[in-house]
Amino acid sequence: MKFTQEELAKFQDLDDVEKEVFSPQEREDIHRRAILRAEIRRSLSETISRSVATYMAREKIGFNELTRRLHMSSATTAKILRGDANLTLDTLAAVAVVLGLTPNLTLGLSDSKGFSPKSD
Repeated sequence: MKFTQEELAKFQDLDDVEKEVFSPQEREDIHRRAILRAEIRRSLSETISRSVATYMAREKIGFNELTRRLHMSSATTAKILRGDANLTLDTLAAVAVVLGLTPNLTLGLSDSKGFSPKSD
């Protein structure tokens, strides 16, 4: 849906645009998905961070040596350790190789969060 400059001017913020474009149910679904996505991403990031920290302890290495082994910048290494890195699959694979681990990710249907994707 496209708006003219005049139509856009009537909106005070993004929430106003949402109300105009989406039904209350659609807005609820969008927000629920965003929350669930953030929770899943946080869980994955924390799992990776713990694995890296365990590797560091097992190998008795510090931050600088980890950065060297990963062939990554210190900023990226720090983000991984904090659980703040938005890793691509390729970067995740590179980290796994250095750690000597094989990632195990399973996607399955679950209604544990009370959400099921719409089928088109």
